[in-house]
Amino acid sequence: MNKRIGSKRVVSLLLAASLGLSVFPVAGIGAAIAADQTAAAPNSTYKSYFNDKYERITDDNHVYQTATYHELDFLLGSEGTNVFLFGGAWSPETQAVVGYINEVAQAKGIKTVYNFDTRLDGNYPATDIADSANNPYSRRYVDLVNKYLTNVGGFLDGSATVEYSISITSGRAPDTVTNTFEGSAPKIEAPFLFVYNKDYKTGATGAPIISAVQGIDGLSSGGSATDSAAAIAAYKAKVGAAFDAVPAALKPDLAAPHSNNDYIVSSYNKFAGETIFGEADKDVVLDPVTYDELTSILQSEGTYVFLFGCSWCPNTRAIAKLVNQYAKQYNVTKVYNWDTKLDGGIGGTPDVPAGTDNANFLQIRATGHPFADRYVDLVNTYLPNIETLYEKASNNVSYKDANGVEQVANKLQVPYFFVYNKDHKDAQGKPAPILGHVELMYTWANIQPNYESAGKKGVNYNNYISALDNVLPSVKGITATQTAPAGLKGTAPKSADSKDGQITGLAAAGLEYKRAEDAAYQPVKGASLTGLSQGTYYFRYSATASSKASPFTTVDLNLEQAAPAGLTGAAATTAAVADGKIVGTSALLEYRPAGTDKFTAAKASETGGLAAGKYEVRAAAKYGYSAGPVSAVTVGVAQSAFADVAATAWYYPAVNALVAKKIASGTDDTHFSPDSSITRGQFIVLLLKAYGIAGEENAKDNFADAGSTYYTPYLAAAKKLGIAEGSEGNQFQPEREITREQLFTLLHRSLGKLNKLPAATTSTTVASFSDAAQISSYALEAFRVFVAGGVVQGSDGKLNPAGLSTRAEAAQVLYNLLP
Repeated sequence: MNKRIGSKRVVSLLLAASLGLSVFPVAGIGAAIAADQTAAAPNSTYKSYFNDKYERITDDNHVYQTATYHELDFLLGSEGTNVFLFGGAWSPETQAVVGYINEVAQAKGIKTVYNFDTRLDGNYPATDIADSANNPYSRRYVDLVNKYLTNVGGFLDGSATVEYSISITSGRAPDTVTNTFEGSAPKIEAPFLFVYNKDYKTGATGAPIISAVQGIDGLSSGGSATDSAAAIAAYKAKVGAAFDAVPAALKPDLAAPHSNNDYIVSSYNKFAGETIFGEADKDVVLDPVTYDELTSILQSEGTYVFLFGCSWCPNTRAIAKLVNQYAKQYNVTKVYNWDTKLDGGIGGTPDVPAGTDNANFLQIRATGHPFADRYVDLVNTYLPNIETLYEKASNNVSYKDANGVEQVANKLQVPYFFVYNKDHKDAQGKPAPILGHVELMYTWANIQPNYESAGKKGVNYNNYISALDNVLPSVKGITATQTAPAGLKGTAPKSADSKDGQITGLAAAGLEYKRAEDAAYQPVKGASLTGLSQGTYYFRYSATASSKASPFTTVDLNLEQAAPAGLTGAAATTAAVADGKIVGTSALLEYRPAGTDKFTAAKASETGGLAAGKYEVRAAAKYGYSAGPVSAVTVGVAQSAFADVAATAWYYPAVNALVAKKIASGTDDTHFSPDSSITRGQFIVLLLKAYGIAGEENAKDNFADAGSTYYTPYLAAAKKLGIAEGSEGNQFQPEREITREQLFTLLHRSLGKLNKLPAATTSTTVASFSDAAQISSYALEAFRVFVAGGVVQGSDGKLNPAGLSTRAEAAQVLYNLLP
């Protein structure tokens, strides 16, 4: 039987000073167990919340269940008929009637009345979502009432409303959009009792609230021994009438026992968009609790199991099924599930349109949130020996108290699973209520037993179940540990098709094993295992009546892979440019620069972006196979094909790169003629090739002087795209030499048509060059864009706009523009 704790005791403990921190790590699995000094009590369940909070609830056999905001939203949107009471223990009026409602409900055979408190922490007025003064958080009340309680106004005496207004910015800069949302709803004053069925109608009109009782009538606020028998009878009659008003066809719902199965299963599956909890996961032991209920449990005698996190969190969704499964294996009947988001993250529900709500609206585990004090006080008061992955000194949650003093708490990550006993102390006699915890971050995909990564299967799954096996025994007071098995030796099978592998060294008693992808362990029989296929095998000593299962030891039965063949190196343009390749690779290979440690996954067909040098390539490890031996591949440096392009020339990388990409070619087999002027026709060919635009053969529309030569189809394509414009008589003058300002003007027009103009990357302006005044007006914008984009840098502080463009300069400009 749990010790009852009065409401005054709750408040005083919330204000208690934080206690010391003590850390006891368990190697290898991300769990922690506090050193045992006081024996843990058997697993406890907390049934006395309403007894502790309400003077007129005198035993555990009452009809009430708490409902979190997220749970309430689920219930109101679900099939069936339910009874709800809005109000909290802070309300004297609610205190006055809860006992009478309970008596009448029991007399009428009603099994459950869901109690929802609009003060989401069960205490402070600032957390009351049914108060416009708490805008924008009042949105949660307004949206809920307007969505579900559409006929509530007909059951309320007054005309008061709750309102909100909130602006939400969505998108990424610079393309952000801000929308303002506003709303109002009738204000429900506590206590408000009502019977609800979302599909109920009066005639053709939806009337989801079938009946209701508002207020306390002639009873005394807070409940009083002086209430007359007549006043009590009148109120109870009114409650009875509300229950009697339920149509006979709907009353069976009220007489049926309620559980959390539907809520937990539905919410987790809905957020995930797939089946987390299936038919095999019946009798869910996860029990959602409110903030106030949580603090009450943390003050109660006994040993309790908690999971912090909710269905909005992909990491919590990943492990909830395993927590439920393993808790039941250890005969844990309740895992109290509390969410650091007081609304359950409902703003991020998949059916909420993007940009209309905020998934972190009521995330109190965040510095700067108005309710961060609720999180900080909870951790510092009740969880003094908490360990978290985040370092408290650098990543924490804090707030400033009434005296301006900063209060800081560890920031846990969800899911955070732990076993708790408020009276437990460590070896030094310090409070250590957390007996053990698990804080591991996985996804639903990568926690599956057959999930493969880096040549291993089921690593995350096995880590998590081992962590649970390490923590859950503390529920029964078991903290003794065993060492991991040692001396195991594996011999791989001869081939992938054979089952002649074996593992020896298994003579010790109590060993159990599993393949990596198996869900459960099985006993080892004998000193060896034979007839094994390739893969990874896990071994551990099984749990005993006085000791936890040991940490696991793995044995790999891996086959070898051959060194890759048929690989060749394609040279980099220069030693300074990483554009070399290894040709013949596949996604099953990995590579590294010779002399380094880290391998990188290769790509299909070829792996590019490589600097010149020596590389090692091997087959990557995969399940049942070790990484193979390496093959050496050299990526060289391309030698210039032109006698007049020296490796030291400023234009060497540009010319080599454009030639390698078949954009440019020489003036003959051995010369590029870098200092020769370039013609308008030559530049059009270079430009279109650089941007992957093919020439248009046999075009009907071309310039009159396009002729029949190498640039003819490119002039046709340029004219068609609007890149090139002719002069009088449809002349392009392709053989005419082009000045620098003409080239940049043509280039600017072309890139504008192609939507390829460079963004500004420098603060340099045209005015900073000494000959800026010599630029023709038609070319000024082109120079401005290319100077700001770092494409044109000039020489000796000049831009030389009237000078003839050389082939080397044209190659360099295009090289600067191309990725």
